Amino acid sequence: MSSYYILSPRGFIDAQNGSDLRDRIISILVEQPRDVVIDCKDVEFMDSSGFGCLVSALKRVREQGHQLCLSGINSQLRAVFELTGTDRVFPIFPTLDDALAHLS
Repeated sequence: MSSYYILSPRGFIDAQNGSDLRDRIISILVEQPRDVVIDCKDVEFMDSSGFGCLVSALKRVREQGHQLCLSGINSQLRAVFELTGTDRVFPIFPTLDDALAHLS
């Protein structure tokens, strides 16, 4: 069993998709607590509700003593993280391999 879990959402992360993603992360923590990588290479857009769900998930993961990393975010998503200052809160890596190397 690996020490991390990889999630690969697609398309838009909005209130519904963000809530589903957060719930999946919480279930991971209940089943087998471990670090989580969200590979965002196929995420086109994230609205404020989806962003809020991601922040909530980060808080829950950290409460369990684990890490939540993001990889492969596009320039539009990066701008959102930079504008909100959360690029200093979320570990963000250019590729999935970079994120996994960080967790190793």
